[in-house]
Amino acid sequence: MKELESFEVPRYVVFGPDAAGKLPEVLAKIGARKIAVVTGPTASRRIAESIVDRCRDVDVEMVGEDYVETPVKGDAVVAIGGGRPIDIAKILAFLNKKPLIVIPTSASHDGIASPYISYVLGKKLSKYGKIAVAPMAILADTKIIMGAPPRLLRAGIGDLLGKRISVRDWALANRVKGEPYSEYAAILAKASYSIAAANAERISGFRREEDVRVLVKALIGCGVAMGIAGTSRPCSGSEHLFAHAVELYAEENGLREVIHGELVALGAVVMSYLYGINWRGLKATMRKAGLPTRLKEAGIDRDIAVHALTTAHKLRPDRYTILGESGLSKEAAERALEDTGLA
Repeated sequence: MKELESFEVPRYVVFGPDAAGKLPEVLAKIGARKIAVVTGPTASRRIAESIVDRCRDVDVEMVGEDYVETPVKGDAVVAIGGGRPIDIAKILAFLNKKPLIVIPTSASHDGIASPYISYVLGKKLSKYGKIAVAPMAILADTKIIMGAPPRLLRAGIGDLLGKRISVRDWALANRVKGEPYSEYAAILAKASYSIAAANAERISGFRREEDVRVLVKALIGCGVAMGIAGTSRPCSGSEHLFAHAVELYAEENGLREVIHGELVALGAVVMSYLYGINWRGLKATMRKAGLPTRLKEAGIDRDIAVHALTTAHKLRPDRYTILGESGLSKEAAERALEDTGLA
C-alpha cells in the first residue's frame, strides 16, 4: 500500500478586474482583524495602499520587502507585489504560522500559487529547512496585472514553457531513481505548458484582460500541481537548474537583474536538445511570444551560460534530471549552445 498523502491548495481563488476588492470579504471569512502586508517600495506599495484603504475594520501593518527575522503581528500575512514580496510573505507566514493571502501585481512566474520560495532565497534561509506555505487565498486582479511591464508578463509565458522539461525530468527520475511521481500533478503541469504554447502569440501583447487571465490561470494551475505533488518537481527541472545557476552567478558578480522566466525558456531549449525533442518548435513558440531566443537578448553571454550548464547539476544533487549526476562537459555545453543557435 502507498503511504498516506496530504497536500495544501488555495481555498479561495478570484480572477478578474477588481478581484483585489474582495480582500475585506476574504479577511472576514477567516476572522482576520489585523494583517501584515508585504509589498514593494514603489508602484506595488501604491497599489497596496489603495487596496488596504478598503479594509476599514482591519488594523494594517505595512512590511517592506527587505527580509527581517522578527515576529509579525496580525492574524494573516498579505502579499501585494511581484516575486520578492510574495516570497518574503511566504517566509513570514511560515515562520509565524499565519495564513497567507496573495495579490499579485505581475505574473512573471508560478510563485503566485506555489507553496515554495525561489531557489536563491531558499538557499540563504536553508537553516529553516524546507520553507513551504500554500496561499490560503489568491486574488488575481487582472486590471492591476495588466499594468505590469510586458516583458515580465512574457516571462510568465517563458516559465510555463519550461514545464515541458520539468515533467519529463520528473518522469526520468521516477524511472532511473524510483522517485515518487504523481501522474495527476504531472498532467496539471503539462496542461499549463500546453495552454501557454497554444496561446503564446495571441496573448503576448497583453492588451486585453483575457490575455492576462489565460496566463494567470495557467500559472496558478502550476502552483496547484506543486501543492498536490508535495514538491516543486512537476514545475522545476533541469531548465530551472540552468536558470538558478545563472541567477546565482549574476547575484555573486553584481550583474544587472536577469529575468527568471526568460532564463527558464532558454534552458528549456537546451534541455529539449539534450532529450532529442523538438527544440526548434520551442524556439519558434518563444519567438512568437516575444521571448529572447538568444543568450544576449536575455542579458547573459556565452561564458555565463556555459558555466551554468556545467555547474547546474550541483545545485540540487537530490534532484535527478537529464543533466545526470556529473553534468555536462564544457565541450558538450558549448556544442548545445551552438547547435541550438542560442549563442
